[in-house]
Amino acid sequence: MRYREVQEQLRVVGILLSKKGGSLRVNHFDGGPDTAYLTPDLEEALRVGLSMAKRKNLPKTWCSRR
Repeated sequence: MRYREVQEQLRVVGILLSKKGGSLRVNHFDGGPDTAYLTPDLEEALRVGLSMAKRKNLPKTWCSRR
């Protein structure tokens, strides 16, 4: 799997994937540093990103807006 493919998959579910130094940063759109997850592994980034997109893992302010 390639970076761009994972980035697009996560973007569809509201998760942002970006490169930060030698790591991949996974976070909600408009998420702050407290909700970010850093990993060097692309498969882990996909797994964590999809998990973050589940309603139970969304920040409480997001759930009140939706």
